Amino acid sequence: MISRFSNVTTAYVNSIGISSVFQIGDSMQVKPSVKVLAVQREEERYYGTEGDLSQYQIFEEEIPQPLFYEQLTTNFFHENPKINVQTINIIALSSSAVFQIGSTRDIICETRTKHIRHYKD
Repeated sequence: MISRFSNVTTAYVNSIGISSVFQIGDSMQVKPSVKVLAVQREEERYYGTEGDLSQYQIFEEEIPQPLFYEQLTTNFFHENPKINVQTINIIALSSSAVFQIGSTRDIICETRTKHIRHYKD
């Protein structure tokens, strides 16, 4: 993994939510994960039996992973191994988002969302 020195003068993030990451610096692995069940109704009503994610196939399915068939060899030379950033202005990070200044060996993000909308007849 390439290691660099990260220098950030100003960082402003308005909102970070739902398993998101804002990181300055190096890491070996980042693995945010979130499962969301969003039920919207025209009429406010809770039936008491909602919220069991195992009822929905989207939350149980295995996510296919890429297969790497070739051996990859890389060489890097950084004359000045620094990351210099003056200003970062982020409105929002959500649902397993990653914003990083630095190096990471592995980033594995997962977001599963099931939207249900109930309308009046």
